[in-house]
Amino acid sequence: MSEFFDGLSDPLALALLGLLIAAVWAFWVRKRLLGGLLSVLFLWLYFLGITPGADLLLRPLEDAHPALIMPPSREVAAVVVLTGGEAASPGRPVTSDLSESSLERLIEGIRVWRMLGKGVPLIFVGGAGIPGRGAESPLMAAAAMALGVPEEAISWESTSRNTYENALAVRDILGRRPFVLVTSAFHMPRAVEIFRKLGTTPIPAPCGQRTLRAYITYDFIPRAINLWHSAHALREYLAILWYRLRYSQGIAPDTR
Repeated sequence: MSEFFDGLSDPLALALLGLLIAAVWAFWVRKRLLGGLLSVLFLWLYFLGITPGADLLLRPLEDAHPALIMPPSREVAAVVVLTGGEAASPGRPVTSDLSESSLERLIEGIRVWRMLGKGVPLIFVGGAGIPGRGAESPLMAAAAMALGVPEEAISWESTSRNTYENALAVRDILGRRPFVLVTSAFHMPRAVEIFRKLGTTPIPAPCGQRTLRAYITYDFIPRAINLWHSAHALREYLAILWYRLRYSQGIAPDTR
């Protein structure tokens, strides 16, 4: 019962309840068109807001590349970690200055780096993702050092602003030498496609997987976090489409 009330207190669940009441009222007063529109909106938001709905959108992206559990069979030149957002503020530990995606990528990057051996450099790639914000890669480098990675093993690139520019920067640093690429699982298909298109040799190490393989009743209660996951998936599909259209026209894509 507590899980039910936890779900019901979620802003999305409350909004959907209000939308459902409005749809029922519209049908009650014979405003069928309004009732139909409200019902469609309710069903669409409900689908995006439940775990199975968000997973249906995320799974094709997350399953495109398996996790890197064992060391790759060939020698790699570096572990490259793409940044994923920051929220720096004075008076907090550096790990709190990273977004959820950046923190997941940082942890996976350190895990892979330790798995490969300390002779492999750990490179953080990414500048300011949002105009006016600070560069993200120095924060991730500082967090890595705070978590025990020696300074001499770390380097970063802080001018690239999107995935396409990330790939150009890595190409300048590593050329065609193979490297492990760490980024969020939902972002990995687009990243790998762009990196390979530009002539680099990434070995995917996706992280931050969010999809489940089995569901319980609680997963069908809408939650705002699932709406956020659905938004990530929809944005990736649009970004992949935009990249392919732009690249087919010979124009460098410009999307995070």
